[in-house]
Amino acid sequence: MKTLQSIFLFFLISVSSAWAQNGLPANFDETVLSNMEKWHAPGLGLAIVKDGKTVLTKGYGVKSIKSGAPADKNTLFQAGSTTKAFAAMSIAMLIDQGKVTWDDPIIKHIPEFKMKDKYVQNNLTIRDALSHVSGVSPLSNINMFLGLNIDETWALMAETGQQATLRQKWDYNNTTFALAGRIVERLSGMRFHDFVRTNILDPLGMDHTRLLDVNVENDPDRADAHQYYKGKEYQIPYPYIEYTQSAGMINSTPEDMAKWMKFLLAKGKWNGKQLVSSELIEEMMKPQALLDPEGMYPAATTYDQHYYAYGLAWFVHDFRGHKMVMHTGSIYGMSAIIGLFPDDNIGVYIFINGDHIEYRHALMYQVLDNLLGNEDTDWSDKIYPLYNSDKNSEKPEIKLYPDITEDALIGDYVLEGSYPLYIKEYGKTLTAHVGRLMFELVRENDRYRVISPETREIPWDNYLEMETVEGVVTSVTLNGLSYLKK
Repeated sequence: MKTLQSIFLFFLISVSSAWAQNGLPANFDETVLSNMEKWHAPGLGLAIVKDGKTVLTKGYGVKSIKSGAPADKNTLFQAGSTTKAFAAMSIAMLIDQGKVTWDDPIIKHIPEFKMKDKYVQNNLTIRDALSHVSGVSPLSNINMFLGLNIDETWALMAETGQQATLRQKWDYNNTTFALAGRIVERLSGMRFHDFVRTNILDPLGMDHTRLLDVNVENDPDRADAHQYYKGKEYQIPYPYIEYTQSAGMINSTPEDMAKWMKFLLAKGKWNGKQLVSSELIEEMMKPQALLDPEGMYPAATTYDQHYYAYGLAWFVHDFRGHKMVMHTGSIYGMSAIIGLFPDDNIGVYIFINGDHIEYRHALMYQVLDNLLGNEDTDWSDKIYPLYNSDKNSEKPEIKLYPDITEDALIGDYVLEGSYPLYIKEYGKTLTAHVGRLMFELVRENDRYRVISPETREIPWDNYLEMETVEGVVTSVTLNGLSYLKK
């Protein structure tokens, strides 16, 4: 009996010690897996660091619903816009070299860059680009994902107007942000991905991080992308987005992101060597533009902040009295989030191979509460209704066009400041072409369903809308953009 009691006591001490070592509850893994099922997350990669040490790097769930292969700490996921911090870091390193400042005008280093508004063109700075205050029309951001070519997207900015004057309005824009990456190339004489590899990834030992599409595609540890829609999980093509360059081209792993977070929290020091000035990292994490959290992340409305802002490639605010810097990454079938507490030396990074799985916020808050010793809050239950309410399922008004034939739709359409739209027959199929994208238009019950060939198995409620005059089509709206018929 004494032996049995001793074993039981040893077990309790071991469990208690495990809690004390990493600050996570004993049922942490079980809770994560349960919430992944609730939020329809096929796989998840998690990295947690504290006080310069790795608390946890781990994979949960599967890399692919088709193969069932398990995710682990070396599974490769798309990092999306969490790439942006690498761009800001690259600029900081060039500042240390005396080649540039945050407040240099873009045209000082890219003299051929053109904008429709000449005042903005001549005065837009690197700081403005990194903090999203150019005021340019959101169409310039959309163009990136139509043309899949950053140089074409920048060229179109000569035709794209302003929604506000410079520094008057904050509006997230990948196209203007990516200018920072081109400046890195001009000043270093290296491609952006080579600069990041040489100056950040290699020194930190981030050997499993990939930037080029060909390397991502050939990586045997790559996760697959997924989309949950109307009660069913679909595996969809991986988002190869090298074309976004410094705005979103990084793919990485929990193990590598743990190193990145430790480097950031050490204010640029790695293995005893200062790779970038600590003052420049602090500048990145200072507020540059005040924001309304309700208009950004519904999850942020579930707790009080004294301020909510954007810095240089980081959202900056306070969480339960602690300074927090964070950023999400979201791209077709992949989700990511990074959260740092610089003053507490805590970092959390989460990958999910599902489209806009907002459990990422809940898990981040849970981990932060655990490591700070805060009272237990079920963040998953608290946040879930914000993204899964009946309001989100309201159906738009159905517009029917019984008299509009395929021949009436065929033609060329224009949208100032963007790519033209061509509707034409391709074989026996009516198709819509814009930029480098092609969609099939299938007539169903007096309207035209828009089908993307890559995800045709998903029954999207996506239909072409149009305006007519006496039976003649004058304009169409495709994926939220309205085009005039020539």
